[in-house]
Amino acid sequence: MTLTPPQARDVGSTKIVARAVVMSVLFGVVGGVVWAAMAPPEQFVVVDPGRGAALTGESLHRFDGIAIFVCISLVAGIVLPVALWTWTSVRGPVLFLGVLVGAALGSSAMLGVGVWVAGLIVPSPDDPPIGSVVSVAPGFESPLVLVVQPLLASLVVLLLAAMNPHDNLRFTPDQELSLSESDEVDADR
Repeated sequence: MTLTPPQARDVGSTKIVARAVVMSVLFGVVGGVVWAAMAPPEQFVVVDPGRGAALTGESLHRFDGIAIFVCISLVAGIVLPVALWTWTSVRGPVLFLGVLVGAALGSSAMLGVGVWVAGLIVPSPDDPPIGSVVSVAPGFESPLVLVVQPLLASLVVLLLAAMNPHDNLRFTPDQELSLSESDEVDADR
């Protein structure tokens, strides 16, 4: 059995965290574009220059945008940790750190890209005349939507770790048998 020098372990840990973060941010960018395409714009009647009044029922679209964002965050908070958990050789605290940091950055990327793309899809009018109906791009009033994905990702990793019967989280009984057999072959050489 060979020991890995500390420098090699640090590089491996950095790669693990980086891969988890990159996957999460890419998923967040795609989720932001999907959110921008799905979130409905809110319509206002212009009552004064620079001021509008929401049409009846249009204020509900603010909730719709948040609900769609939360649903996409829920999907990302489940799919990404499960996908990263299949990377058996690196399960443990470092992978969890990558999942948690990645979920936070991915959720932030989804918010930023989503608001930016929604602004491109529904451009703001420059100086609309009084009495006209204008559409405003969806947005967020609270940054609390950013905690959904990291919280759910943490819960999913906790459940996956709790369901794993091995202390090291890495091996199934079949893999342990094949590893012990290969160790015996190596010892005979």
